[in-house]
Amino acid sequence: MQVHFGNRRKIQFTDKTHPVMGIVSVVMGGASLLLLAILCILSSMAKGASGLSAGYLGILALLVAIVGFVLAARCYQKEDIYLVTPAVGSVLNGMLVVISLLLYVIGAA
Repeated sequence: MQVHFGNRRKIQFTDKTHPVMGIVSVVMGGASLLLLAILCILSSMAKGASGLSAGYLGILALLVAIVGFVLAARCYQKEDIYLVTPAVGSVLNGMLVVISLLLYVIGAA
């Protein structure tokens, strides 16, 4: 339903909502990005010798990004939702997965 106010404005009423899984995906992506940034700073302060615990935290950040990506991908199957949060979550988490995997491949070589 649309309500028109002259030629300039219109108000559109809809039943669409932001999906909870999409919001959780964005939050998980932000947490993974923050954790990855902290790990990069700590590793650079230790001149690359930050130890095994930093590697475990990096793997945790990778797993969080993968779960966030899966949650965002599952949101696309729902109807009557805004696609903003699933799109932001899938792009953010997808980029973090690729960056994390590249860091591990470069670090292993």
